[in-house]
Amino acid sequence: MARREIPKVGGEPNGERRTLVLAFIALILGLQVLIPQRYYLGDDPYDERFSWRMFSAVRVHRCRLQPTETDADGNERVIDVNREVHRAWVSTLQRNRKSVSEKFLASRCAGAGIASARLENRCVTPNGTPLDPIIWEMTCASGEITEPEISLERDEP
Repeated sequence: MARREIPKVGGEPNGERRTLVLAFIALILGLQVLIPQRYYLGDDPYDERFSWRMFSAVRVHRCRLQPTETDADGNERVIDVNREVHRAWVSTLQRNRKSVSEKFLASRCAGAGIASARLENRCVTPNGTPLDPIIWEMTCASGEITEPEISLERDEP
């Protein structure tokens, strides 16, 4: 019985092709390390997209969201956020994501007769330590947003 040879397909890259393959692999691995650094070196501790969440204390904060709006007469009313937006967006608002908070406030200001909109998040750490309230506010006439000064210093156990 004759032995059947298995044809080689592809083979190992050599020369310039090998260098390109290794450079591509190094680039991908480098990106896997560098992209999460944006979170750790950035100024928004609540924007955890593309971060290594296994190192995150922010992810386990429990936050109570209190959205309100004020009409032109100065009357303030609490917004039932669960009726206004999808539950996934409520969760993102509770995570204090800047872009989502700004868009939510802008959507509230788009309503007739609204003078200002406000989001207040009161968060506690897993050990029950309360953090300073995180407050976003938009003045509807000017579109000016007051951003919170976010500090997680009290988050240490």
